Amino acid sequence: MRLSTLTLLTLTALAANESLNPATAAPKLTSGSNPVGDTENLVDKIDIEISQVELTPTVGTPETWSRPELAEDSSLTTDEVVFIASASPSLSLAQVSPSVANSEFGYTIILLNTLLLISTLSPTLTLMFFWLVRRLVIRELVSETNKRLDKFDGLESQLKKSNYQSKKLVKDLEMQVKVAQKSIQFLRKEVEASQVSIQELENLKLQYLRQVQQMMVELQNYKNQAMEQVNTPALPVSAPPISKPISKSPSNNDNHELPLPPKHPPTSQPLIADDFLKKGEALINERQYKQAIASCDRALEINPDLDEAWYQKGNALVQLKQYSEALECYDRTLKIQPKRSDAWYNRGNVLVRLKRYSQALSAYNQALKIQPNDYEVWHNRGALLRKFQKYEQALESYDRAIKLEANHYETWHNRGNVLSQLKRYQEAISSYDRAIQINPGQFDIWANRGMALCHINQYSEALSCYEQAISLNSKEPELWISQGGVLVKLARHEEAVICYDRAISLKSDSYEAWMGRGEILTALKQYEQALANWDRVIALQPDAYQAWCQRGICLEKLERHDDAIACFDTAIALKPDHAESWRHRGALLSRLKKYQEAIASLGKAISIQKELRNGKKSG
Repeated sequence: MRLSTLTLLTLTALAANESLNPATAAPKLTSGSNPVGDTENLVDKIDIEISQVELTPTVGTPETWSRPELAEDSSLTTDEVVFIASASPSLSLAQVSPSVANSEFGYTIILLNTLLLISTLSPTLTLMFFWLVRRLVIRELVSETNKRLDKFDGLESQLKKSNYQSKKLVKDLEMQVKVAQKSIQFLRKEVEASQVSIQELENLKLQYLRQVQQMMVELQNYKNQAMEQVNTPALPVSAPPISKPISKSPSNNDNHELPLPPKHPPTSQPLIADDFLKKGEALINERQYKQAIASCDRALEINPDLDEAWYQKGNALVQLKQYSEALECYDRTLKIQPKRSDAWYNRGNVLVRLKRYSQALSAYNQALKIQPNDYEVWHNRGALLRKFQKYEQALESYDRAIKLEANHYETWHNRGNVLSQLKRYQEAISSYDRAIQINPGQFDIWANRGMALCHINQYSEALSCYEQAISLNSKEPELWISQGGVLVKLARHEEAVICYDRAISLKSDSYEAWMGRGEILTALKQYEQALANWDRVIALQPDAYQAWCQRGICLEKLERHDDAIACFDTAIALKPDHAESWRHRGALLSRLKKYQEAIASLGKAISIQKELRNGKKSG
């Protein structure tokens, strides 16, 4: 049975080998051959045609396939054919050989048949072969596995070594941190000890300086006594006093009272205090006032009776607007050195800032007793007296200041203001002219000159002054109000309204501007606008009786008689002796044919005016 099977398999293999030979000699199919041919040859044909297309040197329009089986399929477009064809590998004519392909396939079939024959004839050999192959494969796998395991062992040993090194590094770092903490604690203790030592040294330094100062004072006293004895030879020269030993205990030095130094300290003053004082003065010049105060305090710690240190500290406190503290410093200065005119002068300035005017005047007078030729003291004294309305004395002070220094425009300006208060307007104008000659860029001098000119009815020249003042400062509403008032005097009402409007634009709640504007509108008979204007004035100042009276006049012109009488009544209630309100009330009542009330109101107005005339005559 086995033999017949083996024979059958052998014959089958031989038959398969013989069938390959005719296939290799088969001719190629042309395009006119049977469309249903060998599948392998169809693929080769497509590949050959694609390779020929790819060998075309130029690119033209896509060609249509001439294969009948592809051309008959109307659903397949040229693009799709090209897409399918491009999926096949590009082969040249030299690469494709049917005979070579058929021979390689035949060798493979022979080898497989041989192996099949051997396995059929000898299954034992076949099993041994596969067993050997299996063993070789297993051995190779085991060898490869062992190699990988060896690598893993090496990695594990490296990891263990790295872990050990990291733990060692952590321990070293912990040790270093502990050492660093101990060092920091030690340094902190050293710093604290150093601070205590520095404080002790500072205390010893102060004690030493005080002792040195005491010794210098005693030496100076001894020197003065010796000089007196030299100048008086008739008297026997006494031995120098033996100074008591200076105790080094802090309590004795703290309780010891130092003598008062002179105004200008001699060379025996401790240099360290003088250094701090000079530093404080330099800091004041640099406007570093807080640092200057600290420097003066250091000087006063060394020498509490250093009058210049108290004086400079007071000056620095004035710049910081700490007037009460500054006053205390000036008082300490004057306690040590009562003949310092500059300290009295600054004390007076501080008292003015504190609104203690009587004491300030006394301080100025004291300064002038010590130094009667001090221009600034005379000037400030005049300003203070003008505040007291003591204009004659103020004028004397300004005149004394001008005799000392005549090139200060402030003094001439203030002198002109005092003369205006005394109604000596021509002299005031001359004083203003001198101030303008020194400094023509001060708008307030021009404004005050214009006001003096208004008092003597020189309105055109006054208008020029206000125009000059406005050219220097157009943001000041008071200048526009004053110019508007001058224009009213010149009957230039429209221009005056513009000035008042400008003032209101700068200061919307300016009572004076709204009042002036309302009077002009009333005079121009623009009663509706004037009425709104007077309402604004009353809203700003409800007790303005003039505004109520003017509002009543506008209402009367608008034929609102009852409202007008109510306004006149309000004005009279606010100021019963306002003759104009009584007169307008009486005139309106007369128009309304209320003659009894009208007569009473007009009579009241006449009596008030008569009293005013009598008062002026008696005055």
